[in-house]
Amino acid sequence: MIKKLPLLLLLVSICANAQRKFDQYSLEAGYGLGVSGDPGISQFSHFEIGFRYMLDESWGIKFDFGSDKFRTGSNPELGTDYNRYSFQVVHNLGRTIALPDYTNGYINMLAHAGLGYSSLKSINGQDADNIGNIIIGITPQYYLSDSFALTFDASYILNVTQHYNFDGTYPNGKPSGNAFTGTVINASFGITYYFGRNKNGSDWR
Repeated sequence: MIKKLPLLLLLVSICANAQRKFDQYSLEAGYGLGVSGDPGISQFSHFEIGFRYMLDESWGIKFDFGSDKFRTGSNPELGTDYNRYSFQVVHNLGRTIALPDYTNGYINMLAHAGLGYSSLKSINGQDADNIGNIIIGITPQYYLSDSFALTFDASYILNVTQHYNFDGTYPNGKPSGNAFTGTVINASFGITYYFGRNKNGSDWR
């Protein structure tokens, strides 16, 4: 048994290293355009930040926060602040279609989708609208180094329990209590910072 102990320790070490092989974390931040549903407000006020952990070279998970300010130019008393939080699954779509191989390792693409919570707050003092959301998007990436990548993200958010419009008004002019489906589109440029044992290995190598 004593003679077998070094072999067992070696196997444990190999298994532990295999588990750490794709131990890659990243912080992501971006700024860009937010486009609301009714009444269709477009504003360069979108900010987002997220944390991503890749389980292997193809799949990972992501926690993110996004913020938008929707204002109407015609009436300074109309507008909303929109904040969302989400938990998402991330797929390395570029690796699936061999995109880095075709671009000499400089371009990749991630796909992401998940569920979350949104808060829509009118600037005229109404209570915050608490909303469940569904989010889906794609994130093209441009390789800078083992620690950094430039990104462009396009995301579509579906608010499944919204009660007033993005300008702070109610659909029929007064509260009805009936929820409806609202939408937000975000398009943002940003940067990713990689850290952890494997740096950016799951995205690019």
